[in-house]
Amino acid sequence: MSAVILVAPRPADWNLRFGEHTTRISTAAPDARIEHIGSTAIGGIASKDVVDILVGTAPPAHSGMVETLTTNGYVLEGERDRHAWLCWPDVACRQVIIHVVDLDGREWHRRLLFRDRLRSDPALAARYQALKLAIAADTDNWGEYTARKADFVREALSG
Repeated sequence: MSAVILVAPRPADWNLRFGEHTTRISTAAPDARIEHIGSTAIGGIASKDVVDILVGTAPPAHSGMVETLTTNGYVLEGERDRHAWLCWPDVACRQVIIHVVDLDGREWHRRLLFRDRLRSDPALAARYQALKLAIAADTDNWGEYTARKADFVREALSG
């Protein structure tokens, strides 16, 4: 198990890394919609050094998108309820996590809404950062780290 490590301030290469992977994904899958999500997309808050990318695809193309991404070097970590998550370069050293969801589906809108709420409300973003730092100081388990943020995410989405 690797420790949950949060970095602040924002490394300059997060946007560059997002741009490089956007180019790579859109070249392989020109019909995909691609968005930068997660803390690295917020600016000014602590984050893991992992860029989260949301890839929206038409529902019939979901499995084809996952196959396209794995063919292009991304590692499939899991899939559930029309949400696949892949990483790059590998599970032991994630630098990018890609979430493949149905374009304009519930997960697409939910993840963009959470990002946009944090971007538009500095006080909410500061509360999120404080929570993340407290959880990271208390656990080195990624699953627990994610689960303990769930109530905050629900509250922010109900906004």
